[in-house]
This record gives sequence, C-alpha cells and structure tokens, in this order.
Amino acid sequence: MIGNRTDHNMKKPSKSSPEKEMLKSFEAAGLIEYLEYLQSGKRIMMTNFKAGVAKGLGLTLGMSVVLAIMAWVLTLLVDLPVIGEYASQVEDYMNEYRESTNYTDEFYEMNELLRNIDENTSLPETADMIDGSTSETEETEEKPQEASMPELPE
Repeated sequence: MIGNRTDHNMKKPSKSSPEKEMLKSFEAAGLIEYLEYLQSGKRIMMTNFKAGVAKGLGLTLGMSVVLAIMAWVLTLLVDLPVIGEYASQVEDYMNEYRESTNYTDEFYEMNELLRNIDENTSLPETADMIDGSTSETEETEEKPQEASMPELPE
C-alpha cells in the first residue's frame, strides 16, 4: 500500500549529505561568524566607530605630510624666475600672517576677564536652595559689576 509507508522505507541522509557539505563550506568561508556579526548591533557600531577614528587619523596625518612636502617644494621654487616671485610673495604673506596672529595678549585679557567673572559670581549653598531662604551675607553682598569686553587690536 502506498499510503502506509513507514519511515524505515525512506533513505537516511548519508554522512556526506549536501546540507553538511554546505554547512562546512559556510564555516570555511566565515559566513556563520559574519551572520552573527550582523545580528549584533553593538559590534557593528563599535567596528564602524573604530573605522571612523582610523579614517580621521589617517586623513589628518596624510594631509599634514602632503602639505609639508608642498611647502618644502615651494621653498625650493623660490629661486626660479617666474614661479619664484609668486612663491616669495606667498612666503612673505605666510610670515606676515604668522607674526600678526600672536594672540598672547588677547588670551591673557580673556583669562583675566574669566577670573573676574568667577570671583564675582557665587553659587548659593545647597541648604539655601532647599529652604528658599537667603543668608544675611548674601543680602549684604554687593552686586557684581558688569565686566567690559576688551577691545581687540585691528
């Protein structure tokens, strides 16, 4: 009878079945690890973060090297007739800019201004904030004077 077949009549899969061979080839190709990687969002984000940091660092270092080489070549071209005049003008412009952007005085003035603001600003104590009351020292303190911004040289 056709309808009464039992399991012992069906063929058992051999030890080298196509499924096992496919699984072995997936393992050899690293596909299983890749699928596990795709299922982990944290691993993907961490890998992409590391790749972004490496690309940014590589871009920064590479551009620094390229610009340094270009500046070195530019200094070699100063002696050439037509290009030399242009290169010397660029070099003069760069030296003027470097000398004119010495911000030491401005940094000192900003530091003093921030120190004055810090000294004139006081935070209320935690107990006063909870109670909503002010202490006598806060009521008698003078209001801080407004600090004027220093003028920048032109």
